[in-house]
Amino acid sequence: MNAASSVPTRSPRLHSLDALRGLDMLIILGLDALILLLASRNPENGFLQEAARQMTHARWEGLHLYDLVFPVFVFISGASMSFSLAKYTGTSIAPGLFHLWKRAFGLAFLGLLVNGTLTWTESMRYASVLGLIGFSCAIAGTCILLCRRTGAVASAAGFILVLITLLQFTCGNFTPDGSVNSWVDRHWLPGRLHGGVFDPEGPLCVVSASALCMGGWIAGKFLKESRLPPVRLCTAMAGAGLLLFCTARMLDGTYPIIKSMWTGTFVLAAAGISLTFLSLFHLAVDVWNEGKWAQWAFPLRVIGINALAAYLIHSLLNVHELNRRIFSGMADLFPPFQPVFLAVSLLLLQWLALLFLDRRRLPFIKKAVK
Repeated sequence: MNAASSVPTRSPRLHSLDALRGLDMLIILGLDALILLLASRNPENGFLQEAARQMTHARWEGLHLYDLVFPVFVFISGASMSFSLAKYTGTSIAPGLFHLWKRAFGLAFLGLLVNGTLTWTESMRYASVLGLIGFSCAIAGTCILLCRRTGAVASAAGFILVLITLLQFTCGNFTPDGSVNSWVDRHWLPGRLHGGVFDPEGPLCVVSASALCMGGWIAGKFLKESRLPPVRLCTAMAGAGLLLFCTARMLDGTYPIIKSMWTGTFVLAAAGISLTFLSLFHLAVDVWNEGKWAQWAFPLRVIGINALAAYLIHSLLNVHELNRRIFSGMADLFPPFQPVFLAVSLLLLQWLALLFLDRRRLPFIKKAVK
């Protein structure tokens, strides 16, 4: 038996992507609020206080764990595209481009609904989280379909980061109102800006995010095609991720890590953390895939597979009121723990709704993750 044949065959679907995406979404669905609540009730607990600090955004410069929730999702979307775009590589790329941009505009429209009422006035916010995901994936996917080869895609991502770096250094500074991002947002982006003078999901942020998405595609392709033994593969990925993160931290003094600008250093840091987490989840979910190792990830996979539905349910429906209507009576039985009980029941209620949707196999709720 030769060395190549001794390497286990990779699964056609990486369940680790669903699990990691599920953990990412779990923070948005209410895990952040639960941690903040526990910290407020235990002010003497240093661990909870630090966890609570990490569940908030850095004011401007700097990096908290909460700043990485959105970028990790973009990275995972890129990794997922290493599977979904594979069917377009041997034929005309037109169907693939149509799929990418149709999804981008669909997500952008849903993002407008999440932002608020569609007034189409200056008070309406046009940029959105879903819009950034859609358009950054469309830009990255277009580059992938045009370049095809891994080296060419990596070069395209590098070119984007170099371009963003030059613009941010030469056409402004690194303040909220003096950056090139804020200038572009004020002059090119209609409507209300989330940051007043800038928008963290503005046009230049979309371009930066597309480089992160391409990094995710490279990671996914490496997972699909590498012939390294699984543990060595995961070790190599984790090492590469830590190297990227350390590089970003070393450059931070000269080129600050700013999530609201999606600076090049922020993209490197996000790529490094995302790659490290992906390697760990791949090892725990896809490699050690028997018994308890397969079972523990199931709740996360339910959320990850239905990520778009999870975000829309949490953002558009009054799930907090529904949660109070169902569980407030039970929560009243434990007065000291009532807020914590309701925070946990909110997560459970949303998870049960996603499990129902998953069992019904409604295809539209999975569109954003393919």
